[in-house]
Amino acid sequence: MEQKCSTNQRNKNDLNGNHLVRTNGTHLMFGEYRNVFLTEKEYKRLKADFSGLDSLIEQLSAYIQSTGKKYTDHAATLRIWAKRQRPEQKQAPGIPDYTFKEGESL
Repeated sequence: MEQKCSTNQRNKNDLNGNHLVRTNGTHLMFGEYRNVFLTEKEYKRLKADFSGLDSLIEQLSAYIQSTGKKYTDHAATLRIWAKRQRPEQKQAPGIPDYTFKEGESL
């Protein structure tokens, strides 16, 4: 007996066969363990947005290797980690800021 595919399933198979749907082909491997996957576009955008990106990539690579965790989107994970590592510029309420530059007077 021969099983026939539905029209939608055939179209999906044709797209995959024709390489119109690309899966993981455009991702580059980063990190010491080569387990952080980013597209070239994602890498360039993250690099422009955050200094110290390569250090974060190494941290993520080691973390994935040591824990076995899997992330759906490494670019989003790196963006979250970078935002968390930014030094907080908030001051405690009620304490005035007396910082000044040389030559300024209070």
